[in-house]
Amino acid sequence: MVSFAGADHPRRAILAGLEMVQGIEVFRERFRQDYGHDFNVRVGINTGLVVVGNVGSGSVTEYTAMGDAVNVAARMEQTAEAGTVQITSDTGRAVEGLFDLEPLDGIEVKGKSAPVDAFRVLGVKQVTNSGRQARTPLVGRDREMQKLLSIAKEVQQGRGQVVCLIGDAGLGKSRLVAELKRTWVSEMGERTWDYGEGVPYDASRPYSIFQDMARRMFDVKMDDKPEEIHQKVYTAFRSMEAPEEAKSLCSVAIQRVISAKVLHDAPDYPGETIKKDFFNVVGPAFFSAAQTSPLVVAFDDLQWADPASVELLTHLMTIMDQVPILFLLAMRPERQSPAWKLRYVAETDFNHRYTEIALQPLDSNSTDELISALLHVKDLPTDVHDYVLRKTEGNPYFVEEVMRYFIERGAIQETPEGPRWDASSQISETSLPDSLQALLMARMDRLSREARSTLQLASVVGRTFYHRILSQLSDSTLELDKHITSLERLELIQEEMRLPELEYMFKHEITRDAAYSSILTRHRKQLHRQVADAMEVVFQDSLDGNAHRLAYHFSEAGDDDKALEYYEMAANAAAGLNATAELAAHLRDAIGIAERSDASGAKAEQLRGKLRNLSPVN
Repeated sequence: MVSFAGADHPRRAILAGLEMVQGIEVFRERFRQDYGHDFNVRVGINTGLVVVGNVGSGSVTEYTAMGDAVNVAARMEQTAEAGTVQITSDTGRAVEGLFDLEPLDGIEVKGKSAPVDAFRVLGVKQVTNSGRQARTPLVGRDREMQKLLSIAKEVQQGRGQVVCLIGDAGLGKSRLVAELKRTWVSEMGERTWDYGEGVPYDASRPYSIFQDMARRMFDVKMDDKPEEIHQKVYTAFRSMEAPEEAKSLCSVAIQRVISAKVLHDAPDYPGETIKKDFFNVVGPAFFSAAQTSPLVVAFDDLQWADPASVELLTHLMTIMDQVPILFLLAMRPERQSPAWKLRYVAETDFNHRYTEIALQPLDSNSTDELISALLHVKDLPTDVHDYVLRKTEGNPYFVEEVMRYFIERGAIQETPEGPRWDASSQISETSLPDSLQALLMARMDRLSREARSTLQLASVVGRTFYHRILSQLSDSTLELDKHITSLERLELIQEEMRLPELEYMFKHEITRDAAYSSILTRHRKQLHRQVADAMEVVFQDSLDGNAHRLAYHFSEAGDDDKALEYYEMAANAAAGLNATAELAAHLRDAIGIAERSDASGAKAEQLRGKLRNLSPVN
């Protein structure tokens, strides 16, 4: 049972499923020989939100997952052929380009009006060392791209360099790496570019980044035996144009790196010996390769690098002073990760060769350009455009995923005149694409249970929240401050202002949306009630100025009487300021509540009369 979220959980699940199918073969063969019978496994996978918790009562409880996504996954397993992994289209979209998939006929699922599209996973798609493929145009990164190209020219002229490309998830680090690769390879050739990347599930596997880099380069499978590894590496190096000494040295290095995977087959090869070989052989291998031709070694997602890979990479940087090699290090600004040491070493020990490029969100003009390039919709409504700007806050990946979200749900319609926005489409303020939900939930699941609860409570208050409100609901201000510090360190929230009132803000609105969406609906009502009651205490001397907030929370808590009282108070406060637009909005909210809570309709009609008496322009 997986009880935490991961940004790449669909990929992990499929890899696990494939390994289960493959791993059972040894036991099947033994079972057939011993008992004359056979058995097999089948795996079904779906992607979606679930509720996880203890089910039962008393001493008989079970920790399990529940929800529609679980039911669909079970149906995938039930209809899969023995010895295969079957996934839904939702999972397929999340792993696009990573696996070879075979489309299947739609699967009937109880409670679904239409069959669910499904795929059979045939295997991991073979990829090159080029890194990730671009799906969107490069927008708003001209300065950063020109800087990278300038540094690449210096390397081609014989001067080693190291670049740290730092930015939050989705800001375009991988895209810049891919763009530089495209230009570099067109001038220098494919073999002068090496690529590795960190993945979350390998963060504790020693030398994982270098192992995976070598496997991609030489088509080495996870279950290859040492002699098969040797043959593949030896054959590949024989075809290369390089001095025999360099080819021999590189061949030994690669085999040493990959062989770490099969150490259980070589107990006489202790860890200290492996490390000594890595450091004594891999460094000279890159040195020899860079002597032959300027070389780029790019590493992406280094925030997930294992400590051993970081130590080896730190050691490798020493060759920059002697050969034309560029170490391109892309990572998120996660100071607690082992990779942050690389930035420190590069900046302090190699300052004369170090460049740091910190990516910032796109400005509104660049975001507009990206939206236009992705949608090609001329009549995009202003409220939809503003929604995208507000939710994505200049993050290119967020923009792309929100656009895909619209398209997949039919909000964009193809017409003879071109793509058009479907006017009947409704936008939910807190709904998020699964990809973004997973990305943000993965960060939240790194929190302690108490810190996560604080984050959820803050999300109920709103995008910004006063410390005093949370303090009113906390048993211990000291513990609350400790949780808030944890949230700040993970850059989920930030201090907005200290005077006249200590106030915090979610760094991204979609982070607030993800935290809010993770709360069970029935629990949300309870939290809204607690927040409303706390606000009445905290703002007892300024209820008029905070009436709109109180009205919202009491409405979400299901207390229509209190909500109506405060919406009317907010309307009166707006009228006193001659703010007719806000007055009209509060009256409409009050009318909505009155219509569902007042059977006679008298209150609703009274409020409609006030609304009709406003200026016609409003």
